[in-house]
Amino acid sequence: MKLRQKIEDFRVEEITKFNLLKDGKFRLYLLEKRGLESFSLIQYLSRLNHIPSKAFGIAGLKDRHAITRQYFTIPSRYEIKTLKEKNFDIKFLGFVNKGIRLGDLLWNRFEIVVRNIKKSDLDGVYEKAESAKTIGVPNYFGEQRFGSVLARKFIGKYVVQGNYEEAVKLYLTRYTKHEDKGLKNERKLIYKEWGKLTKLDIQYSPLSSIIQVYKKTKSWFEAYMKIPSYLRKIYLSAYQSYLWNECVKEILKRTTKDLYSVEYKVGSLLFYKKIDKLPEKFPLVNYNTRFSPFEKEICDKILLEEGVKIKDFNLRTKEMFPIGMRSIILKPTNFKISKPYIDELNKKKRKNNYKVLLSFDLSKGSYATVIIQSLFSG
Repeated sequence: MKLRQKIEDFRVEEITKFNLLKDGKFRLYLLEKRGLESFSLIQYLSRLNHIPSKAFGIAGLKDRHAITRQYFTIPSRYEIKTLKEKNFDIKFLGFVNKGIRLGDLLWNRFEIVVRNIKKSDLDGVYEKAESAKTIGVPNYFGEQRFGSVLARKFIGKYVVQGNYEEAVKLYLTRYTKHEDKGLKNERKLIYKEWGKLTKLDIQYSPLSSIIQVYKKTKSWFEAYMKIPSYLRKIYLSAYQSYLWNECVKEILKRTTKDLYSVEYKVGSLLFYKKIDKLPEKFPLVNYNTRFSPFEKEICDKILLEEGVKIKDFNLRTKEMFPIGMRSIILKPTNFKISKPYIDELNKKKRKNNYKVLLSFDLSKGSYATVIIQSLFSG
């Protein structure tokens, strides 16, 4: 099974409602983008139009490797002048009196092409599709949530443990194969010469500014706090999401017999073929969460395995983990799956592979990749 072989294979659209006005406190725009990450594009528009990045209101970060349609607002005293470039198109819709905030949408609509499916797997796919519609799948946080995690190491975990040196080290030295060669070489140098960090001449300012803070204060905590706040929030959120996934896996182990495992970026997920009675929701791990006895038992087991305690989530940084309950089961609506077609991108000499087209709606905060994993694995 292959996803996103072509950018057109993955489409996401925000579904929401607005009370459009002829004049108002905020301008409302519709953004369609191709192959761009939401936050990076906002930063670009901010620089290009001389608008503070914090003035942009968006409901959520959309996939980079996709064609996506989403809304954003800016205060009406500003205006977007660049409305179209190669990989994005912006349409001014009108005015509203309330800016968009994270989560301000009804649901997301997906249209996805799944490729490279073996003929022998097709029967199981349609059976699982019926199951997804009727009994749903575990509502895990999906791959997109863990884009900040490399080699299964969480900066957020080091922060919870109070190990700010390791958090800063991971931030300064981790890199992907897609990064600029010069930046990658500086990260490698920092890793190699970690014991001589303050003597290095680093040119890339986001790295050098953190090293300078440590050189001046000799405090790893102060160096960590130099990391942009939006990134610190992402790191904490990623670790909290991972813990929630692990808690749900533990619940499934205790309540459901017919399970299969699927690998993902930060470990493995468990899916069911049949479902027994499950709790409706489970809380996000947080210092201020009030757990029921059952919830506490599950949470304590996972935290013990992680080597952290619930009191550790009362952070020195004063940043707060989100508080709330998350539904354990995810049911897609308006779910459709096509008949199989021969996959033109993955033809073989003597044997054809297939593709199918999926479309469905998901509630905000849920992940299409989890639906895909449930259908095409196990």
